Amino acid sequence: MPLVLSAISAGGVIGIADQYLCLLIVGLAARFGVINLMPPMGFMTSTWFLILAGLLWVLTVAPAYGSLIAPGIMNAVNTAVNFVSGFLVPISSATLSLASAGAIVNLNPDLRAMFDTLQIFNSSGGLGSTGYVIATGGAVAAVALTAAKAAAKPAIGASTGTAGHLSAPIFATYEALASLVVMGIVYVLSRTDPALLIVLLGVVGVLAAAGLVYAIYQLWRLKRGIGKMLRLAQEHPRAGLAVAVEFCVWGLGWLASGKYARAVIMLCVWAVMLALLLAVPGALAFFPPLAILAFGSLLSIYVLISVNTASGLLRLLEQETAPRPGAVSANA
Repeated sequence: MPLVLSAISAGGVIGIADQYLCLLIVGLAARFGVINLMPPMGFMTSTWFLILAGLLWVLTVAPAYGSLIAPGIMNAVNTAVNFVSGFLVPISSATLSLASAGAIVNLNPDLRAMFDTLQIFNSSGGLGSTGYVIATGGAVAAVALTAAKAAAKPAIGASTGTAGHLSAPIFATYEALASLVVMGIVYVLSRTDPALLIVLLGVVGVLAAAGLVYAIYQLWRLKRGIGKMLRLAQEHPRAGLAVAVEFCVWGLGWLASGKYARAVIMLCVWAVMLALLLAVPGALAFFPPLAILAFGSLLSIYVLISVNTASGLLRLLEQETAPRPGAVSANA
């Protein structure tokens, strides 16, 4: 049972990464002898499989980065490609789960007797009953994580200001880096103690659920804050304008509201952040995916701070403009 659960976990964690890149990494690792697969999974080392996995990876990430050039059409293409790829997640994760079962045994010879007893593959090279359990379990785990990731993406993009042409390349870069990291962790844990892969899947599942909850909360918070700002702008135009300006340039809203000490601090912080936004991506231009990820991360931090400082000013102005108890209306 530990071997079965470990194999399911190894295939399931690709739900947070790029399925095609994960397949390509495993295939290349087996091709160059880093891991050894069981004969029935040997097709993953073949040239045609590696080309197919690489081609699918390129075809799915190209529209994401293409949205930087032609946001309209390429965003639509990227959405369609992701939708179609979602149907292949069960196949990819099942394949990785079955490959992991053999790789884990070859990395831990003491599990060989257990592997033979389980009869994951039958004598003709097809799947045995345990093989179907592993393939199905890996597919279910990966689909669940992929669904959580897909649901969180729009909310995270909207709440961090990376919606539109920036969100697709940022998420594509994240998934590529996640694939490298996750496959590396799976390899290390498989050599150390395969049972730790079960813990890894549990941790990844909790993090994915927490990310989804956080994304939904931030989206709700953003919607609520915009509603408050619009209401304040209608009732007190100058105060509403100060909040809107504060979101764009930290400190200006506080300056317009007469809070000079905080205005100076926030203007200085804003200048530093602006310098980072201009300098860091340029310094990483030698590796465009990393430059895009750095710019997207800094932009997300920028928006989060913007929301925070604008929200603080909004709360203050709401208190200052709220009717005081016992105040008499001018029309009374």
